[in-house]
Parts: sequence; structure tokens; C-alpha cells
Amino acid sequence: MTDRVPSPFTSTWKATRMSNVETATPCRAARMRLISATCALVASLMASDCAHAAEFPAKLVRLVVPFAPGGSSDSVARMIGPKLSDAFGQQVIVDNRPGGNSNIGAAFVARAAPDGYTLLLANANLTVNPALFKTLPYDPTKDFAPVARLANQTVVLLLHPSVPARSVKELVALAKGRPGELNFASPGVGTASHMTGVLFRAMTGIDMVFVPYKGAGPSLIDLIGGQVTVGASGLTSCVQYIDAGRLRALGVTSAKRSILKPDIPTIAEAGIAGFEVSNWFGILAPAGTPAAVVDRLQQQVARIMGQESNQQLVFKLGLEPAPSAPVEFGAFIGAEIEKWLRVTRQMGIAPS
Repeated sequence: MTDRVPSPFTSTWKATRMSNVETATPCRAARMRLISATCALVASLMASDCAHAAEFPAKLVRLVVPFAPGGSSDSVARMIGPKLSDAFGQQVIVDNRPGGNSNIGAAFVARAAPDGYTLLLANANLTVNPALFKTLPYDPTKDFAPVARLANQTVVLLLHPSVPARSVKELVALAKGRPGELNFASPGVGTASHMTGVLFRAMTGIDMVFVPYKGAGPSLIDLIGGQVTVGASGLTSCVQYIDAGRLRALGVTSAKRSILKPDIPTIAEAGIAGFEVSNWFGILAPAGTPAAVVDRLQQQVARIMGQESNQQLVFKLGLEPAPSAPVEFGAFIGAEIEKWLRVTRQMGIAPS
């Protein structure tokens, strides 16, 4: 009868193995003990991770919005929150913690327990703030675990009709011929609209005067009224004025045309190759959150955002779905931070 290799589950194999260990050199024996201990530790961690995922969520989940109620970030959170509640069978509440250009709410989540029960509804401010502040109460690349990117807001570069330019190229030529005469409505430092103006100046070399406003509403009102001549706004806020001829749309800031208004070209198409400003929204967890919990969250978000009825809700908010997995989302955040650091340095914008 052919000899068989003893099963690793037999007492014979165990006895043989112990004998080998005892007769091995001290170094080899120590190495084998280390390997066994490492394997046991890895198995324990994997079991713990799986247990977290199986149990999650076992209680209320807090989705922190680092802005006041009523804005785009708040609207996104109040759209996705109930859907996650239904998916998990646990309440997901929206917790508004405004202030500091989103830094207060972001810092709160960064310091929270890394268990998936405290999440951040982040937007483009997270990637712009490192270029605007000397110090931050968190590290945007080290203190968070990316979960999922949700959607993008379409931003449009606008002119008052009194400006004698009907295209991006004509605006650039006009501004170069009249340096410092055109003014740009800035609805808030670090907003996508403000950074649209910053990047536009950086990539064209034109000179415009930034006029600060306390919010998108007041800046849009003055642009319609002609108190300022150039600006940028979320598409849904200004589309009725574009259609009525009270504002002129030169281009959208996204890499692709908006499906909400496909007749408006991208700024890149209109003459500034490589131009892109993304006003994005996504979900982050504190760094150290178990990978299995992050994956479970991301899978549910992807499922929710993939449903046509939910996509229609996103469109009604003036947004376009842009889901991505954690690794892709993390790479995007890193690239955006580097981009805005480079642009602000080029423009001589010193962090405060």
C-alpha cells in the first residue's frame, strides 16, 4: 500500500512536527515560532475585521455635514442618509457642524472613533483648505479613510451680457486688453466658484479683481444686476437666468459637458486645455476604520447611487452621479490637494 502524507489534523503529524521543532537549531525554531505567531495574529485581525463588517451597523450612524443646513452638501447628505438607513436597518442622522470653511466638522470626524459610526460628508473644500490655511486641525490625507465619492456639481463660468465677449477666447482677449478692469464675484474663499476664478487667472495670465461676497446668492444677484461682470455659479442656481438671456454662459468647469445642459461647452473645449474645477461630494470615515466596514459602506453607497430613481434625485439637486471606490477616491483627493497647492503658489496666494 502506498504511504500517505499524514494529515495536518492527525496526532501523528502533530507529534512529528513538535519533534522537528525541538530538534531544529535555536534560530530555526525561533523563526518557526515567529511565523506561527504572525499567522495567528493575521488570522485574529481578519476575524475581527469580518466580525465588525457582520455586525455593522449595530447602532445609530452619524453623518456629519461641515456646513449649515440648506446648502448643497446638506442636500446631498439628506438625500443619501435615509437611503443608508433603509439599507442598514439603522438610523443615519445628519449632524450639521458648520464653521471654519468646513474645518470644524472635518476635525470632529477626524477625532472620532474609527468604527464607521461617525462619517463625514465632504466636498471640494477639503482639498482646497490645505492651500488656504497654514495649519489645519486634521490631515486630509492621513486622518480619513475614503469611502465613496458620490456626485459632482456642475459649475458655470458666467458673464453679465454687457461684457462684449461671447466666448472664453474673447473674454481672455478682452481682459488682456483691459487689465484690472473686469471684476469677478467670489461667493466665498475656497468655494468652487472662487477657485474657478483663481484657476482661470492662473491658466490665462489675465488680471481680474476679485469681489468677495458672503455666499452664492448675493454674488449671483449682483452679477445679474451688473454690479460685477464675471462670476461662476452652480448650474441649477443660474440656468433660468441663462435661458432668459440675463446671464451669458461661457463654459462649464467640469472635464465633460453637463448632461443637465449639454449645449454649454466645457472651458477646456472653449480654449483653455486642461481646465477643470470639480465641486465634488463624498463620504469619508476616520482613519483606522476597519477595511471591511469601509467596503460595506461603499457597496451600499454604490448600490444606492446606481438606482435610477436615486439618480433622478441627484439630478434634481443640480448634481451628476460620480461614484468611485475608496482607492480611486483617495487618489483623487491627493491629486486635488496637490493641484490647489500648486495653483495658489503660482498666484501668490499665501495661506492665512
